[in-house]
Amino acid sequence: MSPQDKKSLEEIHKLFLELEKTSGDSSFDTVKLKDLKERIQALSLSEIIDVSRLSSLEKHLVADMTLKHFVSFAIPFERALHKTLQDDEFLIVENDKLAGEQEKLPLVFVLDNIRSAFNVGSIFRTAECLGAEKVYLCGYTPLPTQWKVEKTAMGTHEYMDWQEGGKLFECLETLKEEGYQLVALETAASAVDLYEEFPSEPTAFILGNERFGLDPEILKLIDEVRIVPLRGRKNSLNVGVTAAVAGFEWMRQWRARK
Repeated sequence: MSPQDKKSLEEIHKLFLELEKTSGDSSFDTVKLKDLKERIQALSLSEIIDVSRLSSLEKHLVADMTLKHFVSFAIPFERALHKTLQDDEFLIVENDKLAGEQEKLPLVFVLDNIRSAFNVGSIFRTAECLGAEKVYLCGYTPLPTQWKVEKTAMGTHEYMDWQEGGKLFECLETLKEEGYQLVALETAASAVDLYEEFPSEPTAFILGNERFGLDPEILKLIDEVRIVPLRGRKNSLNVGVTAAVAGFEWMRQWRARK
């Protein structure tokens, strides 16, 4: 692919995303849609057949199409550019609930030395959707003030109470004094099945570094270790997925006791 072809495809892809985010079903910005169609049609001049044949898709972009129809024709351009999109790049958030008084769950997440900003943002989103009380960020875990976390959190950091936790040991000691049951989510040999009954006390889920987990001295302080039971060859889930699975199982049990 020539540099000019790549530039053209990038501009087309950008227009697709803009229209997807700003358009309602069967309602498109006519100026941007016209621009998009002209740019796609111009691809017919490319000497690369895989690029020039994309020009034929222009005729399918009509003013009264549905948003679902529109998005289906964005996919070939994403694949031509080898794009791997994440939620924040295409998710429509217009159906988010309005702010209201919701009971917070007596549940917090404590993240220690999490390296990936994507994982931290994902956990913020999970915590906010659950209605958890707070997220503590210990060690070198990135903060929501970092744009990659903010981007992945998709605005949930603005509604979610969070705090720099400092040293993990001190953070956990404070939570223990406040009556929280400290539950590490780890693949330790002594771990209890996640789906066993949780105590009724407020709970703090502790998640460590994606590769190294939690230090042994920390595991001596916590009340118990829980593990998500797995049946495949891999013995662990992504830390963000683990937080979501554990959080929603905890909420299920909490609701059952209500």
